[in-house]
Amino acid sequence: MRDRFARVGPRLTLLIVVLSALLPLLGLLAEREQRAAGVRGARAEAQQLAEVIAHDVSEDADGRQGADRARLRQHVAELSAQVGGDIEIVDLRRNVLAATMPEAQARQLGADAGGQIAATVRDGLPRVISHDAGEDMLSLMVVPIRTDGGIVGAVLLDYTGITDDLLDSSASARRNTIIAALGGMAVALALGWALSRGLVHDLRRLTAVAHRYAEGEYDVRAEVSSRGEMRELAAAFNTMAERIAERRAVLTDLATTDALTGLHNRRAFRTSLASDLARAERGGDPLALLIMDLDHFKSINDEYGHLGGDAVLRHVGAVLQRELRADDVAARLGGEEFGVLLPGAGHDTAMAIAERLRLAIARMVTVYQERSLSVTASFGVAAYPEHGRTAGELVEQADGALYDAKRAGRNRVCTPAAA
Repeated sequence: MRDRFARVGPRLTLLIVVLSALLPLLGLLAEREQRAAGVRGARAEAQQLAEVIAHDVSEDADGRQGADRARLRQHVAELSAQVGGDIEIVDLRRNVLAATMPEAQARQLGADAGGQIAATVRDGLPRVISHDAGEDMLSLMVVPIRTDGGIVGAVLLDYTGITDDLLDSSASARRNTIIAALGGMAVALALGWALSRGLVHDLRRLTAVAHRYAEGEYDVRAEVSSRGEMRELAAAFNTMAERIAERRAVLTDLATTDALTGLHNRRAFRTSLASDLARAERGGDPLALLIMDLDHFKSINDEYGHLGGDAVLRHVGAVLQRELRADDVAARLGGEEFGVLLPGAGHDTAMAIAERLRLAIARMVTVYQERSLSVTASFGVAAYPEHGRTAGELVEQADGALYDAKRAGRNRVCTPAAA
């Protein structure tokens, strides 16, 4: 009751006194809340970026499959330039596989004095490391690198620059907020009622917006009725939110697209398979899954190197995009393996499309270093509901059919018997 009386009491004198005391306090709280929201937003963005990077480098970082250090270092350097922060990749023993920061600093981080890396590769939970780099205190996000066989290492992402960018974008406006609040204390002595309906109201709205943003409502934007510094603060908050939105758009693209071919990646393909299968179940529509593997692809890598192999993979991706229908989904599942979803396609249609793709790839000629490279592909075709009613069953059936195609001599399309 006392708090309510202090805020909206009928006596104007008491209201003015209360407002004069509240204005600087609310200004400070708004400034601190926006700063905290920026730090939390940077941390959340860093975790998402680090998880995407961990997924992207998982094959090259898997020591059990023979990590390609040179390829991994080049890949990590490209990712570091793209996300704007140093990256370090370590294995389960915290040996440095690749890093973009100075070697001494990378070794010091890999030593894991605080045990955070060891804890992350043990329980799979992300953690934050604060590292004293001399003149600067760095913030690094640690996430596990997972493969089908389990955790094989960890990614360390220095997100200090991300935090600084977000805070710098609103630093001037935050200072203006404090100045405006202190000035408002004097103005409130004469204009308490007006300010109580204007500046205080907007400060509370900004604080509420900052709270909502910190809770994950990334589309929320600040709107105020006041002019001057309060409008600048709202504009600065909105600028910060737009920058995060742009970074999230880049992150979404990284999370769903295979960087080499421009097709969907394995993660996005699994999501599309689940949603298309649910849609087929609801509507009673057919759905087909193709799994394709390039024949003798290892010999291309052995003879022409990984760059030659990459040129062939890019060409195959372009052929799939050209030959498939608008609603079809093509993805690179890893290495030389590709997947294709055919919504609305029954078994016979899927077999015809697979045969068309097989012929298109067989006719494909990739020119690399003035050499002509050719490749063929084997296909396994599974259809819903004939060969399975779940994603796992369809993948298993298509994989089995692909194995049959390989065993039968390659460069052919096979399908399992109806279940």
